[in-house]
Amino acid sequence: MIITLAQAKTLLGITGTAKDALMTALIVEAESKYLEVRNRPFTQITGDLTTDDKTVSNIALYDANSVYNAILVDRMDYLFNDTNSIDNYVTDIDSDTLELDTASATTATDVVFTVYPKGSKMVAAKLISYLSQKSSMNGLQSESVGSYSWSKGSDGNPAGIPDDLFKSIDRYLKV
Repeated sequence: MIITLAQAKTLLGITGTAKDALMTALIVEAESKYLEVRNRPFTQITGDLTTDDKTVSNIALYDANSVYNAILVDRMDYLFNDTNSIDNYVTDIDSDTLELDTASATTATDVVFTVYPKGSKMVAAKLISYLSQKSSMNGLQSESVGSYSWSKGSDGNPAGIPDDLFKSIDRYLKV
């Protein structure tokens, strides 16, 4: 998952629980919108974990038939695996190992990780905030009182999201 409810609330400065159900539903929508703009699935890799160790070893691309022939992991990307409670930033990279910011609480082999790009948690949090407010705005950009008029706003890009969020996502052209 690109972001957890707790992470989104922290990044958005939300302390109450009144919007938890809405935010939980919007996490899925935010990840979907992120993927739509990105135009490429998130990389998935496999690796081995050892209890109390920060290293993920025996790294390999998860889909052997993938058209991507290199493991595309950068420092400060983060790995996610719900089953083994991994949601950690990559702090160092070697040829077949990754160093994480926090040690694993379990030992497991051939764990499938989704690799999320650096900065994607903040973009996802902003998308959640935008999506939660968008329906209440109904596209209204401006309004006049005398001789009543209004204009509908445009988000200016094909994804229909604010340009700063659109530009924050690494996009890939269709091949």
